Amino acid sequence: MNTDTPSYNLKAVVRETGIKAETLRAWERRYGLPRPARSAGGHRIYSRRDIDTLHWLNRRRQEGLSIGRAAERWQSMESEGRDPLQERGAATSEHFFVGQSWTEGPQISVGGFDDADLQINSACADWIAACVAFDEFGAQQILTNAFALYPVEIVCQNVLCNGLRQLGEEWHRDKVSVQQVSFAAGQGMQRVKTLLGACPPPTRPGQILLACPPGENHTFGIALLQLILKRKGFGTVYLGDNLPADATEETLSKIRPDLVILVSQQLRSAANLLELAERTVQHGVPVAFGGRILNLSEPIRRRIPGDFLGTDLLQAGSRVEALLSSPYQKRSPVLLPNEYRDLLDSYRSNLLQISTLVLRPEKGEQPTWAAVGRPYYSISSSLLAALRLGDPSLISLESQWISSFLHSRSIPIQVMEEYLSLAAHSVHSVLGADGDPILRMLETLLSEIQLHINDSGP
Repeated sequence: MNTDTPSYNLKAVVRETGIKAETLRAWERRYGLPRPARSAGGHRIYSRRDIDTLHWLNRRRQEGLSIGRAAERWQSMESEGRDPLQERGAATSEHFFVGQSWTEGPQISVGGFDDADLQINSACADWIAACVAFDEFGAQQILTNAFALYPVEIVCQNVLCNGLRQLGEEWHRDKVSVQQVSFAAGQGMQRVKTLLGACPPPTRPGQILLACPPGENHTFGIALLQLILKRKGFGTVYLGDNLPADATEETLSKIRPDLVILVSQQLRSAANLLELAERTVQHGVPVAFGGRILNLSEPIRRRIPGDFLGTDLLQAGSRVEALLSSPYQKRSPVLLPNEYRDLLDSYRSNLLQISTLVLRPEKGEQPTWAAVGRPYYSISSSLLAALRLGDPSLISLESQWISSFLHSRSIPIQVMEEYLSLAAHSVHSVLGADGDPILRMLETLLSEIQLHINDSGP
């Protein structure tokens, strides 16, 4: 039987793997693994390969990796064109930077890997608890102790990155406030800036420019990448978030970088990353890119004229090193089909009128969804981004985020149905039949949200 053929229901997979159904669904949502098909009724159907993938992930966990790290390893191997299931002996040791060199395995002097893993996870949990309590002294003391015991990159990855990721998920489930998440991000960034300031001057050739495109203000990941690169001896220039595309030429001429690294975490900023990348390569400067949304979507990665840094932050540093040591091969931008270009121009030029109709419907009554606020404000930007990237189906990437937002806050699906119906009516009123592709995108988004809501259960 073809191992990719969907043949097993959820109950059968739970029975064979010993992994709970809710855990399987959580892994799929958070890490994109496994990748079951759907029945006509919307139920998950797994293939033999999906089951083998779960066994692979379990083996990595038994070897000491967290599920997040195991999933990143899988995705990194796939991005390199390798099949993890065909490389059962694939290395499970990590490359960690210690002092001025890269070494095999975590150089930790506090016992075996299991003990070290438990201790670093405990440090992460303690740091989260301190941040939730707004305990600045406690949060910084925990980091000080962790950095005294473990290499810098280990603490950054396993305490700061994992901690902020968990807090983000907790906010998404309405378990912590945005103020608590912001406090933690500030504490983490404060420590990273201290570490950046302690880095010695560059010792290797190559100037690297790092930035986030317009609309992207999640900068912690790119700040950590800058730290990794500076500790490897490279010169870096970090321009922060919301880098305007119209200043690209002047910026490149002044900095003269050997490589530009762009990071995007969201669909709506990925299209702006594309524009920045296109302008950069037109001036003969190579581009590398990464971020959550690029990890999730291979179609977006194919659109960017540059090199994907992979899903592992630590491995991204080695990838940058390899790019700088290799001859530059200029990549031509992929032209946007005329049908999307015309629709994009029409939608963008009429967006204010469409938004006015959505915000102020003909009956003059404030719609129910308007009192909720998020996540509605981003949908128009996501529609524009999907069109700019030349793939309307990319709008589906927003469905899981929106559905879990609604579910965690007990917001009825009818609220989103009301909004999307009103948005479709407004698009049709302004664009007529020319806006039909956007109507189909809205229908797709609603259908995906309904599937996720049904899967999450009561």
